[in-house]
Amino acid sequence: MRQCNVRVGGLILIGCLGVTAARAVDHPDLFRAWSPDFADNGFLSADSAFSGSSPRGPWQCGGENVPPALSWSGAPADTKSFAIVMDDPDAAMGRGGNHWIVYDIPSSASGIARSAAASGEPFVGGDSGIDKLAYHGPCAEPGAKPHHFLFMVYALDIPLGTLPPALTKAEFIKMIQGHNVAEASISARYQRASDGAAMQPKD
Repeated sequence: MRQCNVRVGGLILIGCLGVTAARAVDHPDLFRAWSPDFADNGFLSADSAFSGSSPRGPWQCGGENVPPALSWSGAPADTKSFAIVMDDPDAAMGRGGNHWIVYDIPSSASGIARSAAASGEPFVGGDSGIDKLAYHGPCAEPGAKPHHFLFMVYALDIPLGTLPPALTKAEFIKMIQGHNVAEASISARYQRASDGAAMQPKD
């Protein structure tokens, strides 16, 4: 590789036009998340819906309350734990709502398996707002518009055992301020046909 030296004042800068600097190997923007259960902006499966009845109307949610699997890579070296928050920005007339909060996931983890952490275990569950469950799935009205769900994965410099259990989203966000070393996200949708069947992507 040809080396170009440029003198600026009393300094000699080493470089050359057309030569690209090495890519950072430990940077927050390299942290990414995905799911083996759905494509980004794809549909959640029916079993990820809540298993009870709707608090908003006379219909059953029709699911089994199974959280989807999530995977991630590229966390910064100073990560000491991971956390997951799932939000529905379409809920409550646009005010939004929380569906899943789990933390104290070890820094050695590269994801969580399908159906893991519905109650928080083997990690620590927060309070998602229904019966103090860590995870409560969608409960779409049959024939209604789709709701969008944002899964946030946080890489934290907070050691395991530091955060108390059953934190609400507001409490959790307040406690991780200044300790979030990276974050990544993936989105999903959930919608039911008028007969109650969960919508899936067309082939």
